Amino acid sequence: MLDASAAADWLLPGPRSAGVDAFVRPSARRIAPDLIFAEFASVAIKLVRRNQISRTIAHDAVRRLPRLIDEVAPLDTLAGSAYALAERHAFSAYDAFYLALALKRDLALVTADAKLARSATEGGLARHVRLVPPESRP
Repeated sequence: MLDASAAADWLLPGPRSAGVDAFVRPSARRIAPDLIFAEFASVAIKLVRRNQISRTIAHDAVRRLPRLIDEVAPLDTLAGSAYALAERHAFSAYDAFYLALALKRDLALVTADAKLARSATEGGLARHVRLVPPESRP
C-alpha cells in the first residue's frame, strides 16, 4: 500500500525515492485509503503554485492516480482505528488513516515521509512502514 508522498514521488517530476519503482511495478497490487486522492491533489497544486511543475503535468498526474490504485479503502471503515492511532502515537490524523489501513491488512505502508516512518518506528509499528529515502533521478 502507498501514501500520497510515495504516489507523488512516483507520478510527479523531481527527485525519486529509491525503491518506489520496485513497488509500483506492474505486478504489484496498490492499495490506499481514499484520502490519497485529496492529499495527492494538494501536493500537485502546491508544486504548480511554486512553479516547480507545470499545470499540465500536475493535471495529468491527478487524473492518472485513480487508474493506478487497484483498491481504495473508504475512510469511514478506518476512522475509529485512525483516531486511536493518532491519539496514542501523536500521528497526524491523515497519517493515521494510512497506518490504520496498513495494520488492518497487515501490510507495509510505502512512504517517502521520513517523519512518518520515524514516528511509526518509535511507536513500535516499524514492520508496517517502509521508507523509501530520496535519491536523485539518473
